[in-house]
Amino acid sequence: MNSTTRRRFLAGLGAVGATAWAASRSTTAAEMQDLIEVTPRELDEVLRNPGIGFETGGCFNGDRKVRNYPECSIAYFRFYWDRLEPEQGRYAFDLIEQLLTKARERGQDLALRFMPMDTEPKAPAWFRAKEKGFTYQVKAAGWERGLKKGQMVETWAPDFNSPFFLERQEALVRAFGERFNGHPDLVRMDIGSIGRWGEWHTSGTPVPMPTEENALRVIDWYFQYWGRTPLTMLVGYTPGLRHAVGRGAGWRADSLGDWGHFSDRWCHMVHAYPKLVAAGGAAEAWKRGPVTFEAPGSMEDLERYVPNKGGGYDAMWDQALAWGASSYHAKSVPIPDAQVAPMERFLKRCGYRFVLRSLQYPRAVNRGGPLGLRMQWENVGVAPPYRPYVLAVRLQQGDRSLVLDTDAKLTDWLPGKHEVDARLQLPSELAAGDYEMAIGILDPHDREPEVRLAIEGRRTDGWYPMGRLGVT
Repeated sequence: MNSTTRRRFLAGLGAVGATAWAASRSTTAAEMQDLIEVTPRELDEVLRNPGIGFETGGCFNGDRKVRNYPECSIAYFRFYWDRLEPEQGRYAFDLIEQLLTKARERGQDLALRFMPMDTEPKAPAWFRAKEKGFTYQVKAAGWERGLKKGQMVETWAPDFNSPFFLERQEALVRAFGERFNGHPDLVRMDIGSIGRWGEWHTSGTPVPMPTEENALRVIDWYFQYWGRTPLTMLVGYTPGLRHAVGRGAGWRADSLGDWGHFSDRWCHMVHAYPKLVAAGGAAEAWKRGPVTFEAPGSMEDLERYVPNKGGGYDAMWDQALAWGASSYHAKSVPIPDAQVAPMERFLKRCGYRFVLRSLQYPRAVNRGGPLGLRMQWENVGVAPPYRPYVLAVRLQQGDRSLVLDTDAKLTDWLPGKHEVDARLQLPSELAAGDYEMAIGILDPHDREPEVRLAIEGRRTDGWYPMGRLGVT
């Protein structure tokens, strides 16, 4: 990001910091006399913001030319165990490091999942040499390289109750967590490690799921070693879902709107997910962790059945929003023209979407005194952000600027209205004069304005000018 827009203090302030504290309702009438009130105009357009919207799958923005695919803030990658730990105790950290570097270059964050089994053996060769596991025949799904859909393939999967498997999975989760947990460009980690594709099921195979005791141990490792990264639990395993959302995870489900994809009489979205969410106690998980979905097959597959079943695309997207969806993995494949308008309606509401309804501030303040602000905000999205963004005010005079943080806790901004009554302390060394006052929502790590607001007036540096402030 452009380092020239990073936080700068006025010349001569040295180490004097800008501090902020929440104001009580005791702001005096004298302080609030001669107020200026700003009522920004709301935008009605898709905003690309961190942690929300469509995801690129196994690639980044610009890697492929995909018809009608929107620009994405999330790049979603899944890795099998054999790639992550090709030799026992030697971990391919460079895989993730390279992706994080490229994600930053493309203006995206990274989402990850670790997976232990697939149609073909995906446990490392060194592990298979030491463990018996399960050898069996399975039908190819059709996306595997060199295999036809329905083709029977001999494969191998680990025993999820094996002490050695559990030992090595904990080591894997710990090793990568110690390296990447809380990374500023890592937006989400799926709780994987168990089942086909790390989805916490073994459907179509003779492989048993782990005991509940062992399953919960695996889930707890993710909280222990990845606790500073938003976590999502796959929705299909009820004891695990209940345990994970109870600890603050969100949830994830595949096959949103799959009318006719697997059966003409049955649909995950209608017949499975409502029961699973209820049984797992996950109806309000969106308040603390991200909820995300995936397309069944491709978006072109949806065109064959969604328009004529279940209320069409609007009903499909409305159901995702009702569950508090923040993002959707459409696999970076073409999107038919008829889906663009419903998709954009979803993108305008998924996750968080902040509108500043009004801002009140005094026309003039004294150096060394407080700057009182009253703001009326509304989250017109369906979920809060899961990263601790900073709502800040910038005072700028020429090429010098001062940034003052409010203590608004944006992770608590659920859908609805929110009032910020802030009292920001101005340094006594601040030069008198006329200042431009702007607001911005900053990334907590690099202190850059990261979140686009659903209002007009955004500058190229990410700040939103609100008006002039006199300092005497």
